Amino acid sequence: MERSKSLSVKSIKAYKLLLIGAVSFLFIFYVLINSSRGGLFGILSAITYVFIMIFYWYPNLTKFFRQIKEVAYDQENLYVKEGSYEIQVPFHQVKDIEIVSLDGLYKFKLYHNDQFGDEVICKPSLWYPLNYKKIDAELNRIRALVRKAHHEYKEKIGLDKGLASHSL
Repeated sequence: MERSKSLSVKSIKAYKLLLIGAVSFLFIFYVLINSSRGGLFGILSAITYVFIMIFYWYPNLTKFFRQIKEVAYDQENLYVKEGSYEIQVPFHQVKDIEIVSLDGLYKFKLYHNDQFGDEVICKPSLWYPLNYKKIDAELNRIRALVRKAHHEYKEKIGLDKGLASHSL
């Protein structure tokens, strides 16, 4: 079956770098403002902010950005890709689809862990707040495919259990 268009933006790496750069700029700007106050308080606050940035903020942010994957789909499966590695996730294994942030990151919660974990995060559009109707309509379509797959899977399991009980 032919895949629909990709659900993720084409330049995931550019999005990650742009966001890290913007947040780093704001953080460094905040450090410079506090250190410009002068005196012992300014120096101590600048050192504290640098340590927070190096040991807490940067590792957590890079961990979060590693979760953002390229996602495509067809009528039956999600295709999650990172680099040259790709896995296929049937829709009946998707538990829920929810928005994570105001800039349009979406999370696909899975029933089982796969190679990427039990959650897959994707960024459908760089322009999300401006084109939310289009993106939300596409994700509602995926939600409908997930509901349909759940229903079909439950019928299949129920049918298999029914056949097994009749054969005893």
